[in-house]
Amino acid sequence: MTCARCNHVQVKRFGHYGRKRVQRYRCRGCGATFGDPQSHPLGEHRIELPTAAQVIALMMEGVSVRAISRLTGVHKSTILDLLHTAGERCRKVFDERIRNVKARVVQADELWTFVHTKEDHMGQDDPEEWGDAYIWMAIEANTKLVICYRVGKRGAVDAMEFIKDLGERVHVRMQLTTDGLREYLTAVEATFGADIDFAQLVKVYGRPKEAGPDWYGPAEVIAAIPTPITGEPSPWLISTSYVERANLSVRTHLRRFVRLTNGHSKKLENLKACVAIYMAWFNFCRVHSTLRVTPAMESGLTDHVWDLVELLTAN
Repeated sequence: MTCARCNHVQVKRFGHYGRKRVQRYRCRGCGATFGDPQSHPLGEHRIELPTAAQVIALMMEGVSVRAISRLTGVHKSTILDLLHTAGERCRKVFDERIRNVKARVVQADELWTFVHTKEDHMGQDDPEEWGDAYIWMAIEANTKLVICYRVGKRGAVDAMEFIKDLGERVHVRMQLTTDGLREYLTAVEATFGADIDFAQLVKVYGRPKEAGPDWYGPAEVIAAIPTPITGEPSPWLISTSYVERANLSVRTHLRRFVRLTNGHSKKLENLKACVAIYMAWFNFCRVHSTLRVTPAMESGLTDHVWDLVELLTAN
């Protein structure tokens, strides 16, 4: 052991400190005290890495923040701070590694949720980030890889940014199917031009089958009309079934998306962080039951199943 102040090598043990009982030393030359070097893989967080991985694992399995606190003994504020740190790291992993994807058949859709207050209950002075929020998600139909995602509103600006991001991550000609949202038309034209086979699956909705208020049950789909837009999309591949199934997985795994609950996001930054973790976890950690590997392995982006410790510490 060498003194950090005077580089003297003659030191003696000088007790312990902290809950982890870290060994303290005193330099015989200058009298300075110091401890064993400590690694902090999670930056400013002092939580143990296995415990942090357990917290994130529970969050990805639909457990609420308060329930995670009761199960692990980690304070709610620590969990939310860890959510932001893990979300930023997962966002970087996703952004750096989901590149040059060989996607031939892509499906895109939007998933609704809300932040703090539902849109119909918004007040005039409420922040703009409150109200309706959507996850824009594009998935490769064969490998089930989430190619890109975006958290925002359901408008032209977010549609343009979402499709632009998709174009930057895929480097081959693909067939893209979306729902009937009009904002896709301008965004796809501006990003891909004629270098894409693009179609929309326009759905016609009726009233819910269940008796009761309209808000409780989803509307019944009475028709789905395949509509080619650009290029020569194969009629057999005009579908949004896989991305809609992926939407169901989001609602199953993330407590924030469960309907008729008080576990919704209170802040937009919390929602974005949680979605960033989920998308990286879905691609790299979660073994798909049909593929029997992760989507990232099926796409050739990695050669093994990641665990959450690897995901949280990836550079």
